[in-house]
Amino acid sequence: MKKILVIGSINMDFTALVKELPLPGETLIAHGFKMSGGGKGANQALAAAIFSQDVQMIGRVGNDPSGISLHQKMEAKGLDVSSVGFCEVPTGNALINVAQKGKNTIVVFPGANHEVTPQVIQSYTSVIQQAALVVLQLEIPMESVELAAKIAYEAQVPVLLNPAPAAPLSNELLKHSTYITPNETELAKLTGTNSIELGASLLHAKGVPYVIVTLGSEGCYLHTQQLKEIIPTFSVNALDTTAAGDAFNGALAVAIAQALPIKEALKRANATGALTTTRLGAQEALPSLEEVEGLLKQA
Repeated sequence: MKKILVIGSINMDFTALVKELPLPGETLIAHGFKMSGGGKGANQALAAAIFSQDVQMIGRVGNDPSGISLHQKMEAKGLDVSSVGFCEVPTGNALINVAQKGKNTIVVFPGANHEVTPQVIQSYTSVIQQAALVVLQLEIPMESVELAAKIAYEAQVPVLLNPAPAAPLSNELLKHSTYITPNETELAKLTGTNSIELGASLLHAKGVPYVIVTLGSEGCYLHTQQLKEIIPTFSVNALDTTAAGDAFNGALAVAIAQALPIKEALKRANATGALTTTRLGAQEALPSLEEVEGLLKQA
């Protein structure tokens, strides 16, 4: 089977639990702390690995304890990490504060993730061309994202673009993306409107066949040529929303590659994202296949 290829960031996350998010200049005492694997690319790859043994990651980590640990962990989870290289730049880090009801703030130090240069992407041209689907985010250089999408598009490989963190997107990148999955904040920054329907319509008009706006506890909004509707999610007791969007995207990628109807694919993605909010952390919060299937049966 062709592999689902995730190209993106790999971080070590440092998460502090606080009663309220800190104000500028304020020092708070955390009542909990956790180190865990993170980075949107790695999170999405590991979420995809819940549903498939054919997931490959392209990325970079530092030749340091964090990088070595993350590389070993991804390999142990069944990811193909043959394209995850080591470099002398420190591994990327994320500093996360999590308050009550799952609200959070995140500061990211890119580190080795910025070593995923266009030259690196070019060296994996054949890997991209042979993929079942390519998953991209925006925590590596934009030029690398654009080149990967172009290579995939020209090889008729579908591209799932998670435009996070939000940044201006070229018309060419949108044209090369088959699926785009902004949240409400990212959609507003990309389109200049707070209207979900209008924003999705604007992205669709720029050439993206499937616009999927994630809406947190409300599910997601799907906009295609034929469909314009909200796909509701599942009610859970949310603790930490840190990796919910990444879990959603990883699950969606596999469902697409497995040729599930788009609404069924989004139900699986919603279930995976919802379950991820019930635990603290990023990768450690990802659910098992059995948990996802159990929640889907409740629908």
